[in-house]
Amino acid sequence: MTGGDAIETRSGEPARVSDRDDGGPSGHRLISPVAVAVGAPIPSQEPPAAALRLLWGGMARITQALGWRRFLASDAIAWVSCATRPGRVAACAARHRRADPALGARAARARARASYREYYRTCLDMVWSHGLSMETVQRLHPMDGYDNINRAQEEHGAGIFCLAHFGNWDMAATMALSHGLALTTVMREFTPVAFNRVIVWARERRGLEVFTPGRAARGLLHALRRGRFLALLADIPEGGPTVEVRFRGGPVLFSTGPAAMALHSGCPLLPCACYRDGRHYRILVDAPIPTGTVAEMTQALAERLDALIALAPDQWYPFNQVWTDEGQPAITA
Repeated sequence: MTGGDAIETRSGEPARVSDRDDGGPSGHRLISPVAVAVGAPIPSQEPPAAALRLLWGGMARITQALGWRRFLASDAIAWVSCATRPGRVAACAARHRRADPALGARAARARARASYREYYRTCLDMVWSHGLSMETVQRLHPMDGYDNINRAQEEHGAGIFCLAHFGNWDMAATMALSHGLALTTVMREFTPVAFNRVIVWARERRGLEVFTPGRAARGLLHALRRGRFLALLADIPEGGPTVEVRFRGGPVLFSTGPAAMALHSGCPLLPCACYRDGRHYRILVDAPIPTGTVAEMTQALAERLDALIALAPDQWYPFNQVWTDEGQPAITA
């Protein structure tokens, strides 16, 4: 790559952002004039083997051909997972009940099982969404709150989308790209390495710019200056500064990164969520968080995300510890 500014890549090595952007592979071209106004995403330093790329593409075509019937396989896996790990289901049910005290014990267990089902569907749709044309995504999966995006572009040049581990954040990125938004995100490393390479490759092929958490700050700020929107998850910090907020019925550590970047850059912090609504996905982009201290903005963000999760609570995934005061949750009949 030649020209442009040096930034940190997902591997931690410096790279240069190209001065031009041809929009990526056919069928995934970003909509002008956004695409030509920003630098191209950094390609994966270690793309997966050709056999893995072919396998991923083949699986995508199969799931797309199956339509909604693709969920028969993921639902079966979720059922087995719940049946063989009743303790984890009970813990998940207890967390749902704390977040929603009106739930009875039986309803909480049903919601926990639904969370597992929805999570496995989300994992499957990471493959299914690969190769979807941007036109198809935009036509079938609605985006609400686009006026908040337009305002962020007009007044600040970019914005910071912030999500919780709820619904399908990969599909949220795909839907944003389908509207011509240049997008930069942070991704933790997965294991095994081969799987991680496939995920990075698949995301970057759609036009995402990817950083690892520990090396992201400078690259993310640079992306904002280039007119790219950021997409960040705040409720399960992968590292860096945190603050305790009230969220889903108790104290939770949230990353202060999104609020700090909003204050540093002047770009708005936009709470958003993407959840499955019937056979389609819907993305909601909320109004910007009012400017305040980092702690105040992070608490306001937590409250907004909590309200978005309440729209489809079975698509929240509290499989592990959520609250800082959490003991060993249990649920009784």
